[in-house]
Amino acid sequence: MNQIKKKDRWVKRWEVQGTNRTWIVALDKNGNWGCSCPVWVYKRQECHHIKLVKMNGAKEIISKERPEYILAQVLKPVYDEKNNKLYIPLIALPDTLLMEATICYYLLKHGYSMGEIREIRKHLPNSWTGKRIITHVETHGEAEYPANWCKR
Repeated sequence: MNQIKKKDRWVKRWEVQGTNRTWIVALDKNGNWGCSCPVWVYKRQECHHIKLVKMNGAKEIISKERPEYILAQVLKPVYDEKNNKLYIPLIALPDTLLMEATICYYLLKHGYSMGEIREIRKHLPNSWTGKRIITHVETHGEAEYPANWCKR
């Protein structure tokens, strides 16, 4: 079975509510800070969100470790919470696009970034973004193979 697991740089995260959205402030194992806001992303400057977290003004996000990605003989992506494993269908047939979107949706939902997903699922169209995938699957539903599909 193919197993891909990549360590996340950030070891702690906090949510900081902005005017129109929530920003994520993070701390890595070396004590370096980061934020999802443009001040940090584009200028790499300490923003007021990071300062707020340092003053204990934000809620820490407690998250489980991302599940292990495993190719398996399943009808659709399946998350095994007890063992923290995400089982992904082996072959993307007969409806390749909807199944591919469903697989990406599950990976996004369980903490994989689009960059990591593109490494795992090398044939994704360049136009696919995390937001587009989530919107598509939440609008049109998840793909699932017929019950007799695995017996072929």
